[in-house]
Amino acid sequence: MKNLLIILALALPFWVNAQNQEDVSLAYSYYNSREFDKAVYLFENLFNQTHAKNYFNYYIKCLESLGELDKAEKAVKKQISVNKNDLSYKIILGSVYKSQGKMDKASEQYDGVISALPRDRNSIIALCNSFLQADEPDYAEKALVEGANIAHTDFSMELFSVYASSRNYKKMSETSLDVVSADASRLATVENMLQYYLNNDTNDELYSILRSSLMQRIQKTPSTALSEMLIWVYVQKKNFKMAVNQAKALDRRTNGQGRYLVSLGQQAVDAGDFATASDAYKYVIELGEKSPYYLHAKLGVLNTMYQQVVACSITDSEQLAYLENEYRSVFVQQGINASTVQHVINYARLETYYLNHADTAKAIINKALQQPLNYAIKADLNLQLADIYLFSGDEWEALMIYAKVETDNKQNEKGDEAKLRKAKVAYYTGSFKWALSQLDVLKAATTKLVANDAMELAIIINDNMEVSDGAFVADTLSTEPDHELKIFARGDMYMFQNRWSDAFGCYDTIVTQFKSSPLVDESLYRQAQIRERQKEYAEAASLYQKVADDYAYDNLADKAAFRLAEISSAYLADPETAKTYYLKILTDYPGSIYAVQAREKYRKIDGK
Repeated sequence: MKNLLIILALALPFWVNAQNQEDVSLAYSYYNSREFDKAVYLFENLFNQTHAKNYFNYYIKCLESLGELDKAEKAVKKQISVNKNDLSYKIILGSVYKSQGKMDKASEQYDGVISALPRDRNSIIALCNSFLQADEPDYAEKALVEGANIAHTDFSMELFSVYASSRNYKKMSETSLDVVSADASRLATVENMLQYYLNNDTNDELYSILRSSLMQRIQKTPSTALSEMLIWVYVQKKNFKMAVNQAKALDRRTNGQGRYLVSLGQQAVDAGDFATASDAYKYVIELGEKSPYYLHAKLGVLNTMYQQVVACSITDSEQLAYLENEYRSVFVQQGINASTVQHVINYARLETYYLNHADTAKAIINKALQQPLNYAIKADLNLQLADIYLFSGDEWEALMIYAKVETDNKQNEKGDEAKLRKAKVAYYTGSFKWALSQLDVLKAATTKLVANDAMELAIIINDNMEVSDGAFVADTLSTEPDHELKIFARGDMYMFQNRWSDAFGCYDTIVTQFKSSPLVDESLYRQAQIRERQKEYAEAASLYQKVADDYAYDNLADKAAFRLAEISSAYLADPETAKTYYLKILTDYPGSIYAVQAREKYRKIDGK
């Protein structure tokens, strides 16, 4: 019996704690579902057991929601009498008075807290948070402003949060600029705090106020930190032209030798703003070779032109030849080394995919592989070499190189990239089951891009491995009649090899002869991509529209709608269609990865 009592005594605290946790979960569940009559008793019991102020706050909120204001007032006054030094209970009492419509009494409590602020920083912050919980941002601000004088400390960051909670963008901006003006080393901290609000600033209200405040301060008192902040603000809104203009002015004022422009040039390229990127790089080049960023700018111009080739903005044979010669000139001047190797890869792609000089591409890749480079760069070079062989129709040589890269890089992401390419070769050549075995492993790849690509391809294969009578597609292209998956895979291989007409024909076969196939929308989308690449924008738009409208339930619909809107706006002078499909993304696919861009572009066209 004695032992039993000891066991019960030891177990009791754990049972009580488990019971408390169950009550806590239930209390919050009732509160969130607005069942205040059930939640109020649980919060009262939890407070009586733990004396945790958070439970008391919810207890009072429940009483207020139930209209039991006198009971709430009595409960708070009791706590004030017990906890004479805890000013937060006076804030709660003020909130109860406000619920009763006794605004004078509420103000009296709030003002009493302000006049009795402690000198302790943490206590002041806690009272500020209590005012925010009571929905009193003005008093939260007063607590921090008065507290700064009393405690002789800085509450700028806390003030920023108070203003952000009440969407007071003017004071929020001014506080940010005060912090940076007083201490330039805090610029990154301030930018990190602002980034969330700028990214969610759908009406550009904060952006407009912050930009205006920055410009006024810079004009009044030029400041490097504030100028850098203004550049950063422009970049957040993808306004690279204004960012570059501001960077030029700052560079001239500080004799920066182009350092701001090089970084902006790359960001503009990544965003597809090639004209602004070229402008940024040319500014640095015009400074001459004395600039330590001269070579970066020269290579940046080449990369900008190459990315325009990839985006089909440059297709003229003379421009392609010019870019080819510029690459060769750089390699002669700078050599092939770690600083130029990425440009070697781009040059090899240019020679292979756009100038049809695969042998030239192979030669420079092999030359680069003879240099002392790290494992990642060598892997990239070998992967590119294998791609060139695959482009030229030599699948076996490509497979051997991919396999070697995979073997040499089993413990890093390059091995996963090689395995994915091997799986794609198997897919292209009709070995679907073997491809799936590789793709299933890659779904867990550490590199998100590889994992996503593997999952997308696996879905295409899995969803189309069976024909209508239940028989599986044969794991070879040569021994069985063509099935739509084989034709589709062959089209994808032709796409990789830039054999646009052959690829279009494969997809057209699926659209016309396998009308009930789940690959029809995929085929239409790829046909649209081909026509877009060939600058046949009207036909591309028609194909994208068919995917967006006729296959609105499928996973390509939002992507097709976005491309249709982009083409309509940029090439077809059809802003109304662009607006319609940007809006379609926002209304029909609010979780789409294109939603943010669609919202910005819709508002820009709509003039709002």
